[in-house]
Amino acid sequence: MKKILLLFILGTTFPSCKDDDNSEYAMQNIATPIVIDKADLRATFNQLEVEDPKPIENSGKFYAYGDYIFINDLGAGVHIIDNTNPSAPVKKGFLEVPGSKDMEAKDNILYVDSYSDLVLFDLSNMNDIKYLKSYEDILGNGNYEWPLFSQDVDQVDYDAYDPGSQIVVGWEYSRELRPIVRYDYAEDGGVVNTANGADGFSGSGQGGSFARFNVVNDRLYIINDGQLLVFDVSNQEDPIVTGNQYLNWNVETIFNQGDYLYLGSTNGMHIYDITDLDNPTSVAVIEHVLGCDPVVVDGDYAYVTVRGGNNCGQDLSFLEVIDISDKSNPVIVKDYDMQEPYGLGIRGDQLFVSDGQYGLHIYDKTDPTDLKLVKNKEELNIFDVIPLEDKLLMIGGQTLHQYNYTGTGISEISTYQMN
Repeated sequence: MKKILLLFILGTTFPSCKDDDNSEYAMQNIATPIVIDKADLRATFNQLEVEDPKPIENSGKFYAYGDYIFINDLGAGVHIIDNTNPSAPVKKGFLEVPGSKDMEAKDNILYVDSYSDLVLFDLSNMNDIKYLKSYEDILGNGNYEWPLFSQDVDQVDYDAYDPGSQIVVGWEYSRELRPIVRYDYAEDGGVVNTANGADGFSGSGQGGSFARFNVVNDRLYIINDGQLLVFDVSNQEDPIVTGNQYLNWNVETIFNQGDYLYLGSTNGMHIYDITDLDNPTSVAVIEHVLGCDPVVVDGDYAYVTVRGGNNCGQDLSFLEVIDISDKSNPVIVKDYDMQEPYGLGIRGDQLFVSDGQYGLHIYDKTDPTDLKLVKNKEELNIFDVIPLEDKLLMIGGQTLHQYNYTGTGISEISTYQMN
């Protein structure tokens, strides 16, 4: 879910006094943005290169590309894992990309976000990954998450902040006598913070179900900040923007099957027709209760996890099965209770669902309207899965798990600690 700082400063919370102009004042906790200039950051792009391996601090999304696995370190960059031998993966290096959280690769080009910019790297020589080019502000200021407050805050001082040329990377705190800000629509007091040397691999790779980037043929689709951007990447070294569709602000994930994109949002699933690759057309929206929800699709059925609690909306969590045989009229046919569902993936008749600290659930989906739980790996605590042709990749915290498929479930290949 988009995590934006929303502050509701309500006057009844603080002791106050009035001055001559009838304003009410109180000692308040003030947060002032710590910023970096976009120009200074961009000046470093052509110096970006693979550094020595380092421990992962805050693992995010991951991506399989040939014999390699890319793992995002939220806001910092991409860890590169050589997975030539899945029994003993090797940390090859770290590509520093400030402000990154998403990535996609196709035909030896790696696409990574850096705050509001899109940055391209040449993967033709995995022993010498090089910066290629960048697109400034193409993703918008809403693409990146602002840093969380580390203490209670009553007001934010934006006076010196210029969103067009600066990026917020932290906060300075002070306590000052300030006017109290009141809102007529509020009754209760408080502050609400909703932020919480081998040849390159030809073709595209595969990301997890939380992906916001997706390559279809020669088009790269990116969802961000209420937009669906379309890039023509047929010229690998010089992609061009060919489309821009406005979406609801709460669209979070993207999945492709055939001529359709399936977009997961906090309140439902959106279906877009991409027969015309540069002009996605909305076909249908099916709504559900508010929650965080990635989506995967196989055949005539879509599978959606809806996670409640925290910033995701309500308290219900479940797996939803949707009949999409009629793209213009999707129908929810079944749901299954979950505890803490995150990512999910499909391979053949097996459906893999990450249920956070409650393990990995493996379902037989031979009959999508009547899923059969085959196995529950309760010892795993995972965030997302990538089912490849020959193995299952899973990530959780600072651990990369790899498993073989078996007739009744999966068997472990390796467990790799990345710290």
